[in-house]
Amino acid sequence: MSNLESAAGWQQADEGTSVEAEDGLVDLGVWIEVDIPGASEPDVHPDSPSLPPCYFRQANFAELNAWLDNDFVFAPDPDEIYILKLCETVGETQLITFWVHQPVAPEEPPPPTIEETMQLRNEAWSQLAIPEPTTVMAPGKITIVQIPTYVWVSAADRAPVSETVTTTLDGHELSLTATAYPRRLGFLRVDMGDGNTLWCDADDVAAFDYSRDPLNQPSGCFHYYRQASVNQPNLRYQVVLTAYWEVSVSCTFNGGPCTNPPPTVPTQSLTAPPHPIAVAEVQALASPG
Repeated sequence: MSNLESAAGWQQADEGTSVEAEDGLVDLGVWIEVDIPGASEPDVHPDSPSLPPCYFRQANFAELNAWLDNDFVFAPDPDEIYILKLCETVGETQLITFWVHQPVAPEEPPPPTIEETMQLRNEAWSQLAIPEPTTVMAPGKITIVQIPTYVWVSAADRAPVSETVTTTLDGHELSLTATAYPRRLGFLRVDMGDGNTLWCDADDVAAFDYSRDPLNQPSGCFHYYRQASVNQPNLRYQVVLTAYWEVSVSCTFNGGPCTNPPPTVPTQSLTAPPHPIAVAEVQALASPG
């Protein structure tokens, strides 16, 4: 509604004020009251002292403009609602006051505090079921020096996992989702037991394909042993694998992103039990012919 300033005077109606209109009781707590210049409420009509001289009625823009004789210019709005206060005088009906509907925009809920999002973040984080890795190798028990020995974890041990926790703050929903996924660079750290460490990116970790040549595998996570394990306890190297996971946290409040997102979760590491593997050295003799 524009140009209400053209009226002689306007003021916000008291909150909670209501009037009885033809369409029922109307709450004027969110309406603008406009007085008509020169109009005043008449005394009780002498011919009908039992009837109130004034009454209220709901009207639309066109009817209001007709009452005002276009003395005021308003932006047309077919959805606008008005309440008219009409008073009977001798031989005519007069518009004394009208109210223009001015809905009060709902107050935006205060954003959750860092402490509130941190509490929910920690709850979602603690519920993440990041799989503990199980070391898988090919060859699995006995390998040979100078041939590639592959290391990986199962597909289930490297699949992303997610957990969502939701709460309500003053009637508004706060939701946090924690998602863990294998670290793209340096997903696996493998201590091969012979003093060497193997680092494998997430894209390099794949199961050994027994239908293919050992030297032509989809996996890039392999190691060449250079010495046999005959001098090791139990004649085996102990292979220790550690998997590293990144955790991302998304936060939504009242249907939109949080203005106070929680701090990030540090990288998580999980270590598998030692995997023993024997490394043999094969001697070969060459003969002429």
